[in-house]
Amino acid sequence: MITGPDDSNRIDRICAGLSIGTVVHCVQAPWLAPWAPWLAGETAHGIVAGTLGLLSILAVLRGWSVHRASRVFAWALPGWFCLITARRGSTPGMGEVTEIFLTATAGVLLWVTHHLNRSLAYWHHRS
Repeated sequence: MITGPDDSNRIDRICAGLSIGTVVHCVQAPWLAPWAPWLAGETAHGIVAGTLGLLSILAVLRGWSVHRASRVFAWALPGWFCLITARRGSTPGMGEVTEIFLTATAGVLLWVTHHLNRSLAYWHHRS
């Protein structure tokens, strides 16, 4: 029995939480760095971005295989693009503020993506 939007795909819920966690982290990182430098390191950023990216792709593809609604990609592709662009932070002219903006934008876009993905899968199961 389904008790909420596609409970069979819990990865979407995890990814939605990671997306918001990423936004909070990126907005707070400049102020947290002096007290918790491990949160601002490149290793931490690589782990978070890689985990979020891979889980996000897995969740979207899994949901899409159920509902086949391609509009979920209209949110996912720009989110993944922003995440990848932000991680490549060494692009000439890209400052820390731009990197924070891109990562926060990716987090919001991916949050919407995962909620849409869960909702579409839920309504597919209901029909």
